[in-house]
Amino acid sequence: MKRLQVINFISATDLHHALLQRSEIAVIDVREAKFYAQGHINLSAHVALSSLEPQLLTTVPRRSVSLIVVDDKGAVGGTAERAIELLSALSFTDIRKLEGGLGAWIENGCPLGTGYNTLVKTFSDLAHAHYATPTITPEQLHARLISGQPTTVIDCRPEQEYQKTTVTGAHNVPGVELALYHLNRVEAGHLYVISCFSRTRGIVATTTLARLNDVPNVVFLEDGIMASFLHGVPTGPGDSRLLAPGHIESDPVLRGHAEGIIQRHGLSVIDQSQYSRFVEERDSRTLYVFDVRPEASYLAGHLEQAVSAPGGQLLMTYDAQVPVRNARVVLVDDAHLKRAAVSAFWLSHFDNADIHVLAVGSEDFNLVGGASTVALPENLQWLTSQDVHKRLDSFCVLDVGPSLNYEQGHLPGAKFVLRPSLYAWLETQPQGPFLFTSPDGVNAAYAASEFTRAFGIEAYVLEGGTEAWRKAGLALEVDVQPQQLISPFDDDWGSTMRAKVNREQMFRNYLTWERNLGHEVPQDETVKFLWPSVSNN
Repeated sequence: MKRLQVINFISATDLHHALLQRSEIAVIDVREAKFYAQGHINLSAHVALSSLEPQLLTTVPRRSVSLIVVDDKGAVGGTAERAIELLSALSFTDIRKLEGGLGAWIENGCPLGTGYNTLVKTFSDLAHAHYATPTITPEQLHARLISGQPTTVIDCRPEQEYQKTTVTGAHNVPGVELALYHLNRVEAGHLYVISCFSRTRGIVATTTLARLNDVPNVVFLEDGIMASFLHGVPTGPGDSRLLAPGHIESDPVLRGHAEGIIQRHGLSVIDQSQYSRFVEERDSRTLYVFDVRPEASYLAGHLEQAVSAPGGQLLMTYDAQVPVRNARVVLVDDAHLKRAAVSAFWLSHFDNADIHVLAVGSEDFNLVGGASTVALPENLQWLTSQDVHKRLDSFCVLDVGPSLNYEQGHLPGAKFVLRPSLYAWLETQPQGPFLFTSPDGVNAAYAASEFTRAFGIEAYVLEGGTEAWRKAGLALEVDVQPQQLISPFDDDWGSTMRAKVNREQMFRNYLTWERNLGHEVPQDETVKFLWPSVSNN
C-alpha cells in the first residue's frame, strides 16, 4: 500500500492529557486481537485493521471526530499508517497517529490494560463491591440443589450463548429483559440465582433486581458457569423448553418502575423534538442511537439512525460500541421505558457520555423496518450462493471473516486470511479469479475493493456471505488443513469460550485475571467511574 505523504501525530503525553478532558475523542487500536489483549491503552477501542471499515462505519458515526490511531511501535508503513489510509478513504478528516505507538505510551509511564472488554469487566467488579451485590458460591449452590432447597437458576446471557452451555436446569432471560419480570416466588427459603459465563453480566443483572427492582431473594452466582464447571456443578446445553421464571409486568407498572429510576438517579428523558435536534446536530456532535428492545421489535419498526442492542448486551460491549468518548447516547425503548432506564442507570456510571432515554411508537416518529445496513463500496462483482455453487472449483475462495466463524463452518476449500496478510500472499499468486466471503459479506466487500485496487485482481464477493450460503442449504466444512491458513488466527484474543484443551486451567487463570481488574485498572487516572450514593438507591 502506498504510504501517505502527510501524517499528523500526537505524543503520548498529549494523548494522556486529552483523555483527561471532556471533549470528543476516539482512540482506536488497530492491531489484531491477540496483540491487543496482551496490552493496550485502557480507554482505547479495538478496531482491527483486518475489519476496520465495517467496525468504524457503525461505531464512529461522525467523520470529523478526533481519531487517534494506535499500533505497537508506530513504525513507518506499519499497521497504523495503513489504517490511516483506509480511514482517509472513508472521509474521516481529523486523524492522528500516536507517535511511537504503544511503546511510547509505555515509555511515558502510562499503564496498560490486558484482555478484552477490560473496562466493562473492571466496572462490574467495582460495582459488585460498591453495591454489595448478594452472592452465592458454586459450592453453596450445589449444596442447595442436592438438598432440594427451593432454587431457580436464571442464565442472563443471550439465548445463543445459553444454548451452548449453562448450569443444568437454568432458565434463560437475557440481561435487561430480566428487569421486566415479576419474580413472584417468595416462599420461605426460595432463592433466585443469576448466572452468566463468568462475572460481568451476572453482577449487573443481580444488582438490577436487588437494587432497582427490590427483589429480596436474589443472588449472583460467583464466577458463573466457569466456576460451576470447576466445582462440579452440573453444566450442559440450555433447555429452551423451560418456562420463563415469572411473568412480565404490565406496561403501567413498568412505567412506574422506570419513572422511579429516572427520578432517583437524575436520568434524562427526551421527546421527539429534542431527538430531532440531536439528529440535526450530529455533524458537530457525535450521536449514538441504540434500540434496547428485543430484535423482533426493532425489525418491525425502528428509528432510522438506531442500532439494535437488545438483551443488555450494550453494557457488555459498551467500550466497543461507543468508542467516541463524551458523545451523546440515546437509548430507545417502548413507552414504558423500563429497559432504557435500567440501561441508562448503568451507562451513567461511566461518566463519559450524555445519556438520554426516548420512547418510540407514537405517530410522531417515522419508523423504518428491517435490519440496519452498512454502506458498501461501489463497483463490486457480486455472486449468489447458487452461482458460486455451480462453479466453486473455478475460484480461489478467501474467507476474511473472524477465525471463530471460519472454524464453525466455511465454504469447501476456502482459505482463511486476515486482510493485512493478503498483500504479501497475493504478490506470489496468479491474478484470480478470487471469491471473497465473510459471515455477512460486508468485510468481504471491502477486502475485494481494496485488493482489486491494489493488484488489479479479478475479484468477486459472495452475496450475503457465508451465512447466505448456509441458509441456502449448501454444505460447509469445518475441518481445517494447514495449507488453508494464509495467516494465523491472530484475531483470537484467547477467549475461554473457544477453549478446546486444558479448559480447567484456562478458566482458573481467566477468573484470577478478571477478579484482579478492580484493583489494577483504577490505578490509571484516565479511568474514572461515577458512583451514586448507595443510600439513594
